[in-house]
Amino acid sequence: MKNCAVLVLIIILMFSQWARAGAVQDQSDLEVYRDSEYGYAFRYPPGWDLRKLPEGAANDDVRVLLQTPNGNSFMVVVEKGRQNPSKADFQSDPNRQAYVDKLIQQTTQQVYRAVGRNLGAVESKIGERTDLSNDRGIRFYVSTLHKMKAGDPVVVAGIHCYPFSRPYSISFMMTAFFDRGAEKDNAVMTAVFNSFQLLNGPADTPGGPTPTAPSNQNKAQ
Repeated sequence: MKNCAVLVLIIILMFSQWARAGAVQDQSDLEVYRDSEYGYAFRYPPGWDLRKLPEGAANDDVRVLLQTPNGNSFMVVVEKGRQNPSKADFQSDPNRQAYVDKLIQQTTQQVYRAVGRNLGAVESKIGERTDLSNDRGIRFYVSTLHKMKAGDPVVVAGIHCYPFSRPYSISFMMTAFFDRGAEKDNAVMTAVFNSFQLLNGPADTPGGPTPTAPSNQNKAQ
């Protein structure tokens, strides 16, 4: 996570724009965003603001910004670095669980705790940290809850992926207000988050079942 400062900065910038909030509309038909270059896809309501950012010296990491009508946000971060293990090497490694656990711990410390500090949270709690690795890559889920001096707490959660045999990682991050009463909004946010997946090929479609539950209803511990 050598460029985690960029990820933290973008989350803070998104949070600072929430004063322009409106109401999230109920969306039943989700569009598909697919990135064939890096092999991932997710679904989102057509009324949300989606911006694809070009690669280059001014933007090394963030590929996509997605904002809901009320200012809650998603983003895709692609971080280039060392080569990820192959599927065969990973599955044959007797210490693979320790390897994944180390990645989860590093991400928790370098990203989520840094987010809490930069948000000025008076308390930050780490919730679920779940290994979701499959036959496409190493994947895990982290959720956090940040209590602010004023206003609703902030949920920051992410699905972090290391595609097998690729020289990069992909993170799908969600930043949202914690509001148990916003059931419809929470359902849409959860559907978008859970739709994120790595692709085997361009015909793959996101939205299948996945063992994550990153809504505002998560319990951070």
